[in-house]
Amino acid sequence: MTLTKIKREFVRLMEEGRVGEPYAKNFMGCLMSIIIEHEPISQERMMELTGYSQATVSLVLQKLQILMPIRTTRKIGDRKHYYSYDGPPERFVLDLWQKRLDAQAIDIRQIESSIEGMSRKTDRDAASERFYDYLKNLQLYLKLVYDLRNTGIAKFERVLGTDSYESQSMKSLEKGVLAKFLKRLRQTSAESDSNRKLKGKALKNYLHSKNEYYSGLKTNLNPLYSQTVANQMIVVHDVFVEGCTSQEELEKSTLLPRSTISDVLAVSVKIGIIRVTKKQGSRIKLYQPVISFTDLMLGNYDLVARHISEVMPRLSKYTMMVKRTRTKSKEAKKFLEILKNLERAYAFTRDYSNAMKVEMVKRLKEEYDRGFVFI
Repeated sequence: MTLTKIKREFVRLMEEGRVGEPYAKNFMGCLMSIIIEHEPISQERMMELTGYSQATVSLVLQKLQILMPIRTTRKIGDRKHYYSYDGPPERFVLDLWQKRLDAQAIDIRQIESSIEGMSRKTDRDAASERFYDYLKNLQLYLKLVYDLRNTGIAKFERVLGTDSYESQSMKSLEKGVLAKFLKRLRQTSAESDSNRKLKGKALKNYLHSKNEYYSGLKTNLNPLYSQTVANQMIVVHDVFVEGCTSQEELEKSTLLPRSTISDVLAVSVKIGIIRVTKKQGSRIKLYQPVISFTDLMLGNYDLVARHISEVMPRLSKYTMMVKRTRTKSKEAKKFLEILKNLERAYAFTRDYSNAMKVEMVKRLKEEYDRGFVFI
């Protein structure tokens, strides 16, 4: 197999293997095609490595140039533009995290705005109170994640230049004080029918609060992410807000098309986040959380670990494939070096993510000990 074919297959698998990662379609494929090249790459070469059309590559490049440190150059006597990653290849992991952190600050401000608006209402009904408590919990989780990432990114940047990472043992979440605390939090939210008891103005105000918040999620969506991610967040979080809800109620709360809601629910049921039930004597399907709100939020760390467990063997596989070609070219040597550095970066990411999960539970327990009420 030629080096180009190996690169093409590597790029394809890295794009297809973005399960659990929220990035827009073709984003990772185009980014990887730039990262693994030993010299600045043209759009034509990107098309060759990714298999994407010129229109797709041009569109993704526009997003990459806005979000990532992509350098554009030209060669004397050549009208083409050439693209390269401004920094070592493994640096892209850190740059992606930084962009995710920037967008999270927007999420926190949006939640704070919704909470402030609801707190001014002195006559909140039971359903509105439930939504208010949910937002307060979400605000706490996001603030803690933001703080942990903010302090952790600098440390991770230092680690990229070394060969080790001081990871915290995940065993502390399996036994001891933290394990007992997690068990307490992992009580799924109780079913509520408070929203179904609302009528008239009260129902209208309640739906308006949710419509406004969910609309903000879509408007302020991180440009790294696909619109599908926003739809998933909105539908899944509304199921958790209600504890038990129907597709018709989800349509009123989220203002999303029925087909979009159906797609999200189908995926959520398949991966075990939500279950389908029916009340006796009724044909209407009801949707309930299977896991607790805590597990929903901490699940992001598990998704990272799962994603890395799939990526690491691929990096090793393609390293061996390049070595078997016995190619001594500068391109082959550079590709091997890039694969090695990516493998190290992903290993650090796995350890970092595990450490952040342990630290997150510690912070949650501190908040609990201070009197914070978890849903």
